[in-house]
Amino acid sequence: MATDNSQVLKIEKVFAEFIEELEKQPVSKQKAIEMQHLFLHTMEKTYQVAANSHVDDARHSEEIVLDMDKLLRQHRSFSVKNLPDKAINWAAGLAYSGVGLLFITVGFLTIVTPTSAEFEIATLFYFNEHDGFTVLDAFALVVIFIGIFFFIKAFVAQDKKE
Repeated sequence: MATDNSQVLKIEKVFAEFIEELEKQPVSKQKAIEMQHLFLHTMEKTYQVAANSHVDDARHSEEIVLDMDKLLRQHRSFSVKNLPDKAINWAAGLAYSGVGLLFITVGFLTIVTPTSAEFEIATLFYFNEHDGFTVLDAFALVVIFIGIFFFIKAFVAQDKKE
């Protein structure tokens, strides 16, 4: 049992080193597909040879091969080649959210900050004799809505390649 455990640890170590090397130096798509087929064929061959003696082991080996195939398919979408696209999408989302927050802040500051009569242009709706809803307030609301649009767009951005 100790040798089996040490062999498994050795295999896991070699596999981890293999993955590290692939991350450092990616291979072509064709070569990656060949390597995947070779790996799956080896898994099938190894577990079917051991499975000839027991039917339960055969089912178990098929499950292992299917699980490994599923695992490889799930992780195929991540590659070093796709990393720049993901970084660009992340940077664009960060920029959109920053611009959105800036617009929202400027809009609220425009509404809250007292301004002279020259900047308010005209009062559209009076609340009382000295205060009302002005053209500058309407402009500030438009700026706030543009900021909200950019902020929401940052989190709803979708990858166009999928």
